Amino acid sequence: MDDSELNAIRAARLQELQKNAGQGSGGQEKASQHLSAALDQVLEPEARARLSRVNLVRPDRAKAVEQYIIRLAQSGQIRRKLDEESIVEILNGIARDQNKQNETKIVVC
Repeated sequence: MDDSELNAIRAARLQELQKNAGQGSGGQEKASQHLSAALDQVLEPEARARLSRVNLVRPDRAKAVEQYIIRLAQSGQIRRKLDEESIVEILNGIARDQNKQNETKIVVC
């Protein structure tokens, strides 16, 4: 096999993988786009950047913040775009809540 045949096989395989990935995650990709658009409406660019950096390190915490923000927006409690300080406050609140859930209490009778 020469390089041109190998490249043709690679290109065909890549195209097949992309086609299969597009079929399986079409609904999930659309939901992700809607979530992203909703967050763009209520977050300032700095806050959005902070949230994406948190997502790199703690995806679970970033997802919790996103869901919290969406709930606030849907209930009409957000009247202005959230800034980076607001995101930090939300992150700290979620961290406190998660730490409270993970605390172990020993009761001696």
